[in-house]
Amino acid sequence: MKQIKVILELGKDGYGVSFEQLPTVFGFGETVDRAKADAQAALDGYITALGMVGQPVPEILQGEYELVFEFDIPALLKYIDGTVTKTALAKASGMNASQLTHYSSGLKRPRKQQREKIINGLHRIGKDLIAVY
Repeated sequence: MKQIKVILELGKDGYGVSFEQLPTVFGFGETVDRAKADAQAALDGYITALGMVGQPVPEILQGEYELVFEFDIPALLKYIDGTVTKTALAKASGMNASQLTHYSSGLKRPRKQQREKIINGLHRIGKDLIAVY
């Protein structure tokens, strides 16, 4: 099955969605769940609009596909806020909590290596929680 990568980005009033393979299609939702739903609605609207103007549907949207969601770091940190503290994430990722605060506010953008540390730290926390009986 084909995969369409959807980037969830933190906006002023919610979460924006953009598509790596379809750079002219966008969506928005006040919550992550609404943003995910709007991603599919945006694709459906895009396909309909293409049909109305007689344009071909991109191959990636023909047949079956699945949406694969990826958070940008500010959106991810907002999404987990209240579930995982920055202190716990800092400890699990080997990063400074104030650095995570800069990333969550959008003041600074993490390099790829820092993003991987954050994701790996979250996975480490998740594994620790799953191990609890």
